[in-house]
Amino acid sequence: MNTLPDHGAQPERTRLAWRRTVLSGTACALLLFRLAFTRGLDDAGALALALTMLSWLALLLVAQRRIRAMEQQHPTGVARTMAAVTVSCVLMGVLGVLLILW
Repeated sequence: MNTLPDHGAQPERTRLAWRRTVLSGTACALLLFRLAFTRGLDDAGALALALTMLSWLALLLVAQRRIRAMEQQHPTGVARTMAAVTVSCVLMGVLGVLLILW
């Protein structure tokens, strides 16, 4: 007899949501790369690209860590995960605005 509670499709939906979040972050990072190279890669553009890559990598690592943590019976660390994802997304947005306005 299975002792684990049946949560239905909830874990799978959550995993898919994390994958969609990473996919959207990837699309934003690629758009920022394109924008930086279109406007000419100067020092500000190179810095923006480096920060974009770090932000995207952080988003990817946090999402993968969260997906793996969901396999445990009692996953923890949701608040820190959401804070890291929020910082990463806001940083990409700010970098995009700076690249457009600079």
